[in-house]
Amino acid sequence: MTSNFYLQLFRLSWKALRANAFRSFLTTLGIVIGASTIVIVVGLGEGAKRDIEAQYSNMSVTTIIINGPSTETAPSKLSPDDIPALTTIPTVKDVVPMLSGKVNVTTSESTGSWTVVGTYPNFADVAKLTYVKGGFYGQTEEDEHTKIAILGATVAEELFGKRDPDVIGETITLGKKDFAIGGIIDYRGGSFGPISIDESIFTPYSAGYRYVLGKNGKFSFNVNASDISVLEPTMNALAVALRGTHNLGPGAVDDFRLRDMGATVASAQSSSQTMAILLASVGLIVLIVGGIGIMNIMYVTVSERTREIGIRKAIGAKDEYIMWQFLNEAFILTSVGYLAGIVVALAIHWLLIGMGVKIVFVPWSLILSLVVTFAIGIFFGYAPARKAASLDPIEALRYE
Repeated sequence: MTSNFYLQLFRLSWKALRANAFRSFLTTLGIVIGASTIVIVVGLGEGAKRDIEAQYSNMSVTTIIINGPSTETAPSKLSPDDIPALTTIPTVKDVVPMLSGKVNVTTSESTGSWTVVGTYPNFADVAKLTYVKGGFYGQTEEDEHTKIAILGATVAEELFGKRDPDVIGETITLGKKDFAIGGIIDYRGGSFGPISIDESIFTPYSAGYRYVLGKNGKFSFNVNASDISVLEPTMNALAVALRGTHNLGPGAVDDFRLRDMGATVASAQSSSQTMAILLASVGLIVLIVGGIGIMNIMYVTVSERTREIGIRKAIGAKDEYIMWQFLNEAFILTSVGYLAGIVVALAIHWLLIGMGVKIVFVPWSLILSLVVTFAIGIFFGYAPARKAASLDPIEALRYE
């Protein structure tokens, strides 16, 4: 078969499809929707995965979050007084207390409501903070209840117009108390336990409790185990230690809750992956329906052109030529549907980005969509093409 043969074959197939342009258009709609759905679903799945990774980017797989119960039935007794008991557990590497709450924040330039976090100096090492200006406070500031504030990147940008303002030493009002700005943290993204570093203001725990948050603050611990292999026994030991310091007898309900962040991340990723698979299945089903549509239309086309097929066979057209022509028509319908589907997918992609939806363009999704689309299109186009090639020329010429 020469290149001229394929060119003539394409022209014949294109002419036949154009003769019923509206029907051809309706036939390709299923392919368009299916092909675009696969690309969009893969992008949404990748976007969800990266969003989860960013959300927990500051957390280690050995991190354990301890906070109050999810209901008010058992008021929590969590406090820094628990730290000595927790640090005696051999597999506990770090214990960081955090007292947080929303507070009105005022500067000479603006005002707003931000999360204030009272925490110990070791928070900086555990969270691996870096700074664009200044630094974190030390144990002396903690012991002396020093009113010093460390700003997250987003807080600094919103209050002063940029993430690296030259405001070290200036005064900022947290609630009703003035604090000196001691540092500005570099942009981090994600969260650290229940808080976002970029959207928080950090103070010594003693100053935060005494001057700003008091008993209205939400208390939690961030605990790091020494290794992922000892995570489960560490959680059990933490529970035993806390029940002891809180004087909880046998059968008493825990007034705390432990969360394994590694399991939380894995669970969130598994949920997003399951959702992506379900949505991809919808795209596959749409493509199969589109393939069935191609097969049905091709069968109708074969019936309508039975006499034409008989004439071609009578003047010497081989069975394989007839089959190739009808397969080529299925191929063209699939190609047009795929290309239109990609255009639609890209348009929806940019539309979703504009709406703030987490979606990522994944190049290999185009290949996946291509393979699945053409496999289905050619598979469902083969049977009608085979039927056309196997028609008896005498019977075909008699067909009305």
